[in-house]
Amino acid sequence: MPTTDQLAMLVVGDFTLGTFKRDIVIEARSGLLQQISSLHPAYMALQYPLLFPYGERAFQPNPYLCYGSLSAQAKVDARACIDESRLWYIIKNQKKLRSESIQGIADAVGRGCVDGSEMGNHTILPASYTRGRRYMIQNYHDGLAICRVHGPLDFFTTFTCNAKWPEIAQAIACHPGQKPSDRADVVVRVYNMKMEELLQDVRDGTAFGPATAGWVLTFIDTSHPTPGFIDIFISAEIPDPNEDPLGYALVAEHMMHGPCGSAFPRCPCMKKGRCSKGYPKPFQEVTTLTEDGFALYKRPDNGRFIEKGS
Repeated sequence: MPTTDQLAMLVVGDFTLGTFKRDIVIEARSGLLQQISSLHPAYMALQYPLLFPYGERAFQPNPYLCYGSLSAQAKVDARACIDESRLWYIIKNQKKLRSESIQGIADAVGRGCVDGSEMGNHTILPASYTRGRRYMIQNYHDGLAICRVHGPLDFFTTFTCNAKWPEIAQAIACHPGQKPSDRADVVVRVYNMKMEELLQDVRDGTAFGPATAGWVLTFIDTSHPTPGFIDIFISAEIPDPNEDPLGYALVAEHMMHGPCGSAFPRCPCMKKGRCSKGYPKPFQEVTTLTEDGFALYKRPDNGRFIEKGS
């Protein structure tokens, strides 16, 4: 059967600001029908009897939440219940959230209304709702405010999860047959701990030197970065397999783009017959800065190469 490591939620029918609440009806032993909320403690046990064979209440640790795709579906369903509860609270407390300065067409666009039939629904989604439009705009403005005082940031760092981390592998080894995608609870906890360690290294100056501002945005005590300053922290060269075998192996496994190009037209980065990321990059002997402030990293032709997709 086809399998995937990604989770998704399918919403049947229209999903608008006014139609997010589920209609869940159960039949009691007496034969009477009763409507319950998706946050009712009995909902998960009734919805997933294979995961809760004894009908235990869902708001407690459950060893059956390690059963592959069915457990993944239950986790996505639980997350949808949480979002539903938050949206319901926002709707019921609109009088506390309303602002006279947010109205009209601007308010409609801010709520994501793109159809004229949705005009007149005066439900405001506040900035406290994670992933909402106002949440994104507020964080964007906070970032601009920091840049206005301290200048443009020096580093834009991304931190991704590696499913082969020893902590994840050891936790999954306790349950033979499981994959990292089956234990999102373990993966998320390990990732969060490592990310907090990285942020602490950035804040205390261990990673890039003394920082002057920012939480995730970090500004270093330096003026405009120079090519020499960039080369201290960033390298786009393939490590020497003899001098740094571990670095070479890590770059080969995690840092190489592709394979793409005319021989691999179905690669996700291929757009109109070309790599949308600009690969392969041309060789460059030294690091330079463009007029727009972007860095072109040093990529000398030193004879080192990594073969992928053969």
